[in-house]
Amino acid sequence: MRLINLFTTGCLILFQAAGCAHAQAPPATLIQDWGRQKTFDYHGIKINYYEAGQGPPVILLHGFVACAYTWRHLIPPLAEQHRVFTLDLKGHGYSDRPADGHYALSDQAEMVADFIQRQGRRDLVIMGHSMGGVIALMTYLKLRDPDPGCINKLVLIDSPGYPQKLPWGLRLVKIPGLNRVLSPLLSTRFASALVLKKCYYNKEAVTEEQIDTYAYFGSLPGTAAVVRQTTRQLVPAKNEIEALIAQYQTIKVPVLIIWGKEDDVVPLEVGEKLKRDIPNSQLVVLPRCGHIPPEEEPLATREAILDFLKR
Repeated sequence: MRLINLFTTGCLILFQAAGCAHAQAPPATLIQDWGRQKTFDYHGIKINYYEAGQGPPVILLHGFVACAYTWRHLIPPLAEQHRVFTLDLKGHGYSDRPADGHYALSDQAEMVADFIQRQGRRDLVIMGHSMGGVIALMTYLKLRDPDPGCINKLVLIDSPGYPQKLPWGLRLVKIPGLNRVLSPLLSTRFASALVLKKCYYNKEAVTEEQIDTYAYFGSLPGTAAVVRQTTRQLVPAKNEIEALIAQYQTIKVPVLIIWGKEDDVVPLEVGEKLKRDIPNSQLVVLPRCGHIPPEEEPLATREAILDFLKR
């Protein structure tokens, strides 16, 4: 059974990466009420973001093959007391998808750091889900020494932070030409539905709107190439990972770690290791929740974050 599950997961991610020949229309139910939509120029690359609310600044970073949509349940309550910046990472959402090959986690962290410095913001809170959590960590470490007061809190949600093998499917994506052979077999929408259900504990909670929305963004031109490029660079070199882990003990700001207890993508033991290695951190475990707490358990996720920010 485990082998079958691995095979299924692998194929789903592969098909998601393959995409389809033409961009789909955005779902009629998609209401992007996430603030004012803006862009900033990052070395000639248009990065899309949303700005909402007033108060201490918060930056939200989504995960792999996701976008600002991930945070739709959290943005309105946060914006009541904070200025919220929700970024589409390079190659994701409505941001540009240049074929420049620079899609490593460190590349994304450079982009986020540049965004923060241009905004001139201080006393920031950075929240990241999954891949976005690693990018948040790297951004904090990058800005900490030149500007210690820049970031004062971190929130990491189901974020990988230690060496682990890529899921079988992501390793398949790296095989040149294979996705072009298999891409005609399944639609982006069908693949999106299966991937979402893999990331959820309660499969029935996945909605048609979610499936349509992720299928739409997954079908935009250039997405397949971005997925392949990101996958090839998703795991840093061994010395880079070791250097990152060694710095966990030096993190001085408060860190909230949120984890879905039933996460089948990045297991809970990773969150427990982060709690062990990062001083001044707390771990909140959400029962009956998978890899995407902001979507599967938005109320519990919101409560944990708002409580953390008040302190």
